[in-house]
Amino acid sequence: MIEDKEFFENGGFSPEWATDAQPVEPPQTKVQFKDEETLLKELHEIKERIHEIRAREWQLAKLLEFHNHKLATE
Repeated sequence: MIEDKEFFENGGFSPEWATDAQPVEPPQTKVQFKDEETLLKELHEIKERIHEIRAREWQLAKLLEFHNHKLATE
C-alpha cells in the first residue's frame, strides 16, 4: 500500500474518504424549564457582569491613555 502522504500528493483518494465509518447520532439533551423568577435572577446577574466588564474596560482605557500620553511627553 502507498503511504498516505504519497497517496495524497499523487491526488488519489480512497472511495471511502467521504463516508463515515459509523453514523454520528446527535447527543441526547434533557430540556430544562426554568420559572420566570429564576430567569429574571439569571438575567440580572448577566447584566451585573456586563456592567463590571464595561467598568473594567473603561478603567483600562484610561490607564492606556495615561500610559500613551506619559510616554509621548518624555
